Amino acid sequence: MIRALFTGLKNIVFPFLKIDGTQPTIPAGHEHDKHLQVIRADAQYWNFVLLMLCVYAGGWILGMCVFGISVLLAAPALIWLVIPVLIFACIKMLVVLAVHRIDYELRWYIITDTSITVREGAWTVQEITASYQNIQNVRVTQGPVERLFGFANVRIDTAGSGASQHKGEGISGHHAVLRGVTNAQQIRDTILANLKAYRNTGLGDPDDIHTHPITPTHNSRMDVLKDILQEISAIKTTLIQE
Repeated sequence: MIRALFTGLKNIVFPFLKIDGTQPTIPAGHEHDKHLQVIRADAQYWNFVLLMLCVYAGGWILGMCVFGISVLLAAPALIWLVIPVLIFACIKMLVVLAVHRIDYELRWYIITDTSITVREGAWTVQEITASYQNIQNVRVTQGPVERLFGFANVRIDTAGSGASQHKGEGISGHHAVLRGVTNAQQIRDTILANLKAYRNTGLGDPDDIHTHPITPTHNSRMDVLKDILQEISAIKTTLIQE
């Protein structure tokens, strides 16, 4: 039922906002690259986002309860003020859910023999392209909740020379992140192999490539709790911004 609801929402919203929900076009000249990969965020990543949204909604519900009780105790005649606040909260959560679902639907990653492209966004769809010429660091990150869902993120840091692009224009922040992939280690190894081959052509030194292993499992319960709280705080910040 939920899947059908999202499908109906997609069929209505995408044409209305003129959103192209199809697979992005492979860069010209790279259709037959040896290491070409077109990847989407895994379904478990969406389940993770839903969990974070439930936590966020739980905070709103708790806040609404405290607000309603406070109004009831302080001025019972003003209890009607709670109704518009509840309506606003419901609309906000529906919009937030729709935005994150659209972001999930539009999230694609393209790996070629010379570059990596990340397409993401909901209201504003952006494509971030990182050329191997500027890639300085490739690492896999995975928090405790992400480990529970079975996916990780591949973060690619580039030099500050404008390697990242937003619809052909330079963007701030010199990194791209492939979020929610279940084969993160394999993707990282593919990128590193491409980097080595690219730099062996004489454009760079393979030893300049910095890699980081996947985040190890935490032994301390406090460390695990701290990581979970950090993840919830991060997605809460994203939701507030949207």
